[in-house]
Amino acid sequence: MSMQENEMQKYPKKYKKNVENKNVENNKNSKGNTHKIKPWVKRLLFILVPLIVVAGGGGAWFFFSSLRSINHTINSGTTPEIKETLTPVESPKEPVSVLILGIDTRDNESDRGRADTIMLLYLDPGRNRGSLLSIPRDTLVEIPGHGKDKINAAYAYGGEELMIETVSQFLDADINHYITVDFQGFVELIDALGGVDIVIDRPLIDPKSGANFSAGKHHLTGEQALSYTRSRSTELGDIGRIQRQQHLFRELVNQKLNTKYLSGLPQYINIVVQNTRTDLNVLDILKYSKVALSFSSENFETAIIPSHPDWIENGTISVQIPDIDEARDMWKRIVRGEPASKYNALYFELEGFPDSAAVNTYYNVKLKAKNTGAITWRKSGDNPFFAGYHWIDFENKKMVVFDGDRAFLSKEEVKPGEEVEFEL
Repeated sequence: MSMQENEMQKYPKKYKKNVENKNVENNKNSKGNTHKIKPWVKRLLFILVPLIVVAGGGGAWFFFSSLRSINHTINSGTTPEIKETLTPVESPKEPVSVLILGIDTRDNESDRGRADTIMLLYLDPGRNRGSLLSIPRDTLVEIPGHGKDKINAAYAYGGEELMIETVSQFLDADINHYITVDFQGFVELIDALGGVDIVIDRPLIDPKSGANFSAGKHHLTGEQALSYTRSRSTELGDIGRIQRQQHLFRELVNQKLNTKYLSGLPQYINIVVQNTRTDLNVLDILKYSKVALSFSSENFETAIIPSHPDWIENGTISVQIPDIDEARDMWKRIVRGEPASKYNALYFELEGFPDSAAVNTYYNVKLKAKNTGAITWRKSGDNPFFAGYHWIDFENKKMVVFDGDRAFLSKEEVKPGEEVEFEL
């Protein structure tokens, strides 16, 4: 389940209010506001305006000289061997896959370290769809030339070249480009932007990552944002960490990618350039940014490959065991323009959910679920669908009740995109 799905469960009133506000805005626009600038246009202007100013003030030569300098910096780590592992595309108008890696050199000054964040971005301009598929860093995979190990070890063994080979082999995917971002740049960029506001649903305390947050709204500095996204102290472990990363990214885009921050753009660009390695040039990045920013939230999904926790080396090393067949099928569905996850849902609380529950007491609750997966839910047959629930102890992260009372579908089938109500 994605962070957005969790957010919708935990803050139904907020999402309901947002939907109502959007409907009001749409009604206003239909009555006369015919010149409203689309969000992606504003964001693209945010990137392009300073470049145009530079071109006009210093001449085209200086403009293109600056682009060459930036390209030289961000492309300096792209070796011929890395290029050979990538599958070229003819045009930014074609579907494209980009491997995104997040590393932290501060903790590994003597070596290249490991990749803490591993995501595969897919943009399909023709279908007007985009997907971001996250791979938990502890996923146990076959690393070419090194046997089975956690997938993030591939970066320590062979940098971007081996990471591209490993992810490509694991998902049976063609990878067209890569982007490696140093977390130090992440910290500096958030500080330069003045921090970011995040709502945390319950206390998050993790001495290993440095996270120490109470429940509620927080204004995070760069270091705090990094500790928030790196923590694995909750019961969901690395999966919860990925959800927080995706949530923080969405908040950064919503809060900071607007014309208010235009004046500081040269500083932001410098931070990004100094902490990024990629085979892409600046103009192609702008073209892909335009494509990505044109997608609505309904046409851009985030997903995590399916896996379950386990231990290896006589119980001394924790790993995530992936469902390799399903992970590859997820990627195939993404390429076909279908929902990534076979089984997926958005949940909306309707009524009866208590803030606390007394011992030995029954509560009747109602919820609405939207089928956001790739297959139809059926009430009967070989694979019927139910709504159920887990009880998890937040203190010790243990499952108290694995499978609570189940509720049947209220209609015979629910197709992808359709909704249904449950009584639990």
